[in-house]
Amino acid sequence: MSSPFRVLTTPAFEREFRKSSKGNPELLTALEQSLTILQEDPHNRSGQHQIKKLAGVKAGEGQWRLRWRDYRLRYDIFGEDVVLHSFRHRREAY
Repeated sequence: MSSPFRVLTTPAFEREFRKSSKGNPELLTALEQSLTILQEDPHNRSGQHQIKKLAGVKAGEGQWRLRWRDYRLRYDIFGEDVVLHSFRHRREAY
């Protein structure tokens, strides 16, 4: 069965994640879990996830945020595509 949403990444996201995850395999696990969540419920309609729509942020800048411990994954939703923009520590995320 295919997932209702397709997750895509930007080059900036890939660079940031590579840099953040060096020496921290726990972040790879976090990303895998996050991808599963975003493929199924990026709008958080179930209310089970630490997902929030950010006020005052334009499309293309990461309107949505998924929280995982001290890290923030920012993304946008365009139709059935979820585009990942950044994966940063919370002190650098906003």
